[in-house]
Amino acid sequence: MTQKTIGSSSVGAILGLSPWAGPWDVWARMHGLTESKGNFSTARGHILEPAIGAHYARLYNVEAEKGPEYEEEPLIGPEPWMHARPDYSVTDGKNRWLVEIKSTRKFGEQWGPAGTDGVPPYYAAQCVWQMAVTGDERCDLAAFATFTDEFRVYRIDRDLDLERHIVGLVRDWYKKHIEGAEPPDPDSSTACSQALAARWKPSDRVYIQSDKDALILAREVLDVRNQIADLDKKKRLAENLLKDKIGEAYGMDGIATWAPTKGRVTFDRKLFTADNPELAKKYTKQSEPSRTFRFTYTRPKD
Repeated sequence: MTQKTIGSSSVGAILGLSPWAGPWDVWARMHGLTESKGNFSTARGHILEPAIGAHYARLYNVEAEKGPEYEEEPLIGPEPWMHARPDYSVTDGKNRWLVEIKSTRKFGEQWGPAGTDGVPPYYAAQCVWQMAVTGDERCDLAAFATFTDEFRVYRIDRDLDLERHIVGLVRDWYKKHIEGAEPPDPDSSTACSQALAARWKPSDRVYIQSDKDALILAREVLDVRNQIADLDKKKRLAENLLKDKIGEAYGMDGIATWAPTKGRVTFDRKLFTADNPELAKKYTKQSEPSRTFRFTYTRPKD
């Protein structure tokens, strides 16, 4: 196990509130089956965080102290399996509170008016968790929308009843899935697929016998694949009919465009390797071994 404590960024995933991650992401990472990987959104957040934090401090005339960085030891809560890395702790000379920094493309339906506690539930759970760890009575969420250049500040006050409820749910999950090492029920997430491949190492072409439940699942997979194939066929037909209507025009107003594209440029790896074997070897990367799922079931004929 590579991580022994639950942080605020994992709470939304554990509770099924996050649109980006779920219980399998947390379970697999904490058991060392997968690793955390950033993306363009997380990179944007890291880049903008100092500027948003500085703007908040100037706007509210407070002194801001940066919280622990990812590579630093986190703050441990009242229970040893709880941790948090608040973005900032600020003070106006009389009171002290937390500030969480977020960036988003735009403020959608899950965002309420500035000055309220109307933040998306996965962010609210993160703030609740941070206050549970630190004991602070307030956590402001300062957010900047890059598409609209809009800055908003939200205020989440500590709610002990809500806090006890969330901590209780996560505590039960931690005891069952981390201390007890029991994996969550399989779901449709990419993390689940990756973790299953890392967890179950293959034997050398050993087959097991199917059972009734496996046959039910196989029929479901086959039915869904057939439905997808039929829908894809219908989609292509409708698209081709629209293309025929567009003809030599660039597009159809309000419906679609059918724009010309340049020819595709491809890299002949085999030819390059034959001409430059040492150079090809130097720049060839080997990924970690995994497993490939090939579905071979066919429905028996009546």
